Amino acid sequence: MKGVIFSELIHWVEETYSPAIADRMIVQAELPGEGSYTSVGNYPHVQALAMIGQLVEITGRPVDVLADAYGYWLSSRFAALYPQFFVGYSDAISFLKAIDGIHQKEVTKLYPDALTPRVIAEVDGQDLLVSYASHRPFAEVAHGLIRGYIDHFGDDLVILRDEQTPGPHAARFILQRK
Repeated sequence: MKGVIFSELIHWVEETYSPAIADRMIVQAELPGEGSYTSVGNYPHVQALAMIGQLVEITGRPVDVLADAYGYWLSSRFAALYPQFFVGYSDAISFLKAIDGIHQKEVTKLYPDALTPRVIAEVDGQDLLVSYASHRPFAEVAHGLIRGYIDHFGDDLVILRDEQTPGPHAARFILQRK
């Protein structure tokens, strides 16, 4: 998994909780390299899971709540770090419909060895169905990212989770107008 996800996770913990909590999380996770990540490096996703696990212990907040909050925060970081990906989109629906193509093409261009999740969005009547699948257990992060993109574009949408796809590796979200 790309180091940008790790470095941004640490940044999020520093901003949301404190630098001391971030340090404690890293130390308690017993990470190789003591939490030093470069944005272009590759790291095992289990290190991110170890950090989140320690953050659960430290804060007492459930994993799904923390992962969703991180994803929400990360959406604004992606908008700041990669503004070119958002050009030409005026709403979350058009952006999400194109994200798999954008994500696969651009991430692979920047990082040819990246194993990216699949995010497929399709219109179903008045709703947008967004399916997430990955070999990594980050469906709650995906939920937070979608929430963040809705806010980024200022859309009046609600997200429902299709409970037929429970689990950390896959999820289906239904976006509906309020």
